[in-house]
Amino acid sequence: MLRYIRLAAIVMIATVLGISTSVAETCAQRSDFIALLKDRFGEIEVAQGLSSNGHLVEIFVAPAGNWTILLSRPNGLSCLVDAGEPWLMAPAADQTGGATQHPTSTLPGQRGD
Repeated sequence: MLRYIRLAAIVMIATVLGISTSVAETCAQRSDFIALLKDRFGEIEVAQGLSSNGHLVEIFVAPAGNWTILLSRPNGLSCLVDAGEPWLMAPAADQTGGATQHPTSTLPGQRGD
């Protein structure tokens, strides 16, 4: 339920800011989305990857556990893929089969000590 409320809030804020919205997609310039996620939801980027289609996939997480996944196209337009809470990091397996600490396994503002 909180997930849908949060998604609705993002869509409403995007609409007020003049960001392109539709039922299927919420898109805006990447810089606008990043500012919105940081200022409104306290989220910062913790991971990113390049898709085989040339899209930048980014994960933003806040210390409270809320998260957002953005897909950014080469033309600079970013679209909301999904959002929710809580975000939990799984340990990465090393080559010997044991678990290792992933570099982004600590949330912003927390220490891994």
